[in-house]
Amino acid sequence: MDLSQQKKASVLLVLKVLEDYTDESHHLTQNEIAEKIKEIYGLSVERKSIASSLDILEEIGYDVNSGRRGGYYLLSREFETSEVSFLTDAIFSSRSIPASNATQLVKKVNSCLSVYERKEYDFVDKTYDIPRTTNSEIFYNIDIIHEAMQRHKRVGFQYLTYDKKGKAVPRWDGYEFTVSPYYLVNNFGNYYLLCNYRTKYNPLNVFRLDYITNIRIKEDWELKDMSDIEELKDFDLTKYLSEHIYLFGGEAVNALLEIDSEENTRIAVDWFGNNAEFISDGTDRVLVKVKCNEESLLYWCLQYSEHVKVLEPISLRERVIEAHRKALEKYDDEF
Repeated sequence: MDLSQQKKASVLLVLKVLEDYTDESHHLTQNEIAEKIKEIYGLSVERKSIASSLDILEEIGYDVNSGRRGGYYLLSREFETSEVSFLTDAIFSSRSIPASNATQLVKKVNSCLSVYERKEYDFVDKTYDIPRTTNSEIFYNIDIIHEAMQRHKRVGFQYLTYDKKGKAVPRWDGYEFTVSPYYLVNNFGNYYLLCNYRTKYNPLNVFRLDYITNIRIKEDWELKDMSDIEELKDFDLTKYLSEHIYLFGGEAVNALLEIDSEENTRIAVDWFGNNAEFISDGTDRVLVKVKCNEESLLYWCLQYSEHVKVLEPISLRERVIEAHRKALEKYDDEF
């Protein structure tokens, strides 16, 4: 290895040792850095080269600090420990990431920290117990969809469903859906593709990413721009997500709901945020107006039926009543 190559290698090795073996509580002297490089990588680096590498790292923006007893440590990193903990929790709680992928992804995120800050999460072994997708294609699906959007192409794929034995099988005997992809969004732990399938029936369709299989870019099919679809010309993703809390398709409706107590207003705020408008009719009733897709709102009202009553629209009110009636019929012999 010539002098130029050795200098480049020295900078990279010093950086790697600082990343893995130093933090605010753990410092290494130049001699200790050299010893680590020798121990881990089997290479001998002179103390002078270590000093030069430290200077270069500082010059190019790395936050290398000198600590007690002449030791050095990497102060700031790409992610703080609290950010890594947050990302780790998000990864493990996501049902759309297969267990093995979740474990590997967390290891990668934790590699941003020193070996002393990395955590052995006690719930890693429980990852396989959480109901989650077994479709290992999800990250490949994301890559293909991103590439298709960049190249302005449509994608084709088969969509999974389940038979009566709970086995995943392609829907409609392996029919290939051809769609124009627009957005990828995470909704309550699941990943979804927002796209256009057949404008005639619905301008915007939603597919769960972990149900997509055998995806490919349709080289001969140009992506249909949202601006070319009348209903999507002024599309606002934030507004759409607030009005489609479960990502069901269809138009949003204006609804008036009554919540049984002031204490339970949080359930409306938690789900609808600023889209929830609390109003007064001069009584003690807690009334809230929301604009939401009716199908989503139906399931939301059923979920919180103990605390929520639908006042308007009548169509939604009648659907909620009918859903409760059918549910009670299943238990008729027990009452």
